[in-house]
Amino acid sequence: MSNIHGFCPHCNADLDGDLVVNYPLSQGYTEDLVLEYVASYEGWDEHGEANRWGRAIALYDRDKDMTTAYRCPDCNETWERK
Repeated sequence: MSNIHGFCPHCNADLDGDLVVNYPLSQGYTEDLVLEYVASYEGWDEHGEANRWGRAIALYDRDKDMTTAYRCPDCNETWERK
């Protein structure tokens, strides 16, 4: 499987998190409801049941009303959004 969310540009940590389908399944949802739930996530059509949460922490600027940078959860370094 390919990496969906990339790697930290500072420490090369894998930024792919857990499978999106794991959370609703752990909450007792049926497989049909889970597929309906996760279909709304960006990238679902491309990656299907292999879609994963991203681990990078988005840094949001309220004045600009957008994410301006990301932070690695492993090394705590930041990088600008491209």
